[in-house]
Amino acid sequence: MILTSRTPKIELFLRPREVLSLDNRQHPMAIECKNGVIWVTRTGGHKDHILNAGERYIPGASGSIVIEAIGESQVNIVENA
Repeated sequence: MILTSRTPKIELFLRPREVLSLDNRQHPMAIECKNGVIWVTRTGGHKDHILNAGERYIPGASGSIVIEAIGESQVNIVENA
């Protein structure tokens, strides 16, 4: 799934193993795992991140981001002003 939006917050429900690709070049963002568990990686990043419910990841630099749901998950993508 490739996501394009102009809103400051998007709430998504992901099925197990569903993959989401984001472009973090234009607007800084925060990725919040609201329920479930997600795996997050960033192009050029040196490590991957596993987020459990209640955890947040803020990419330190721009680039493509990939999120994969480990199980049923709820994810918020928030513009990080």
